[in-house]
Amino acid sequence: MEEQKVQPEAQVIEIPQELILDVDDTMKIAMKDVIKRAFDDEKTPSRMCEFIKAKLLEKEEGKWNVIIGTDFSTIVVHKSRRYGLFKVGELNVLVWQSGSTTL
Repeated sequence: MEEQKVQPEAQVIEIPQELILDVDDTMKIAMKDVIKRAFDDEKTPSRMCEFIKAKLLEKEEGKWNVIIGTDFSTIVVHKSRRYGLFKVGELNVLVWQSGSTTL
């Protein structure tokens, strides 16, 4: 099945709206910048996810996770101060860094 591209009207680039945050100010600015750039440069939600994850990995090593969509539910475990839910147009963007898998 071919992934649906984000419609040009939905891709009017706006500053990501903060919905739920557990991030420090530096990471909040970084997340918003990376999300905006993903919406500027990429055409599909999966490519946007890949872009966001790659750029956040450049800023801070770790296990970054990204979900983009209009309707989803989640329960995630995240590192302290590394969780953000944003809205761009009609799409929600959830970004979080999971902790170590070491037991």
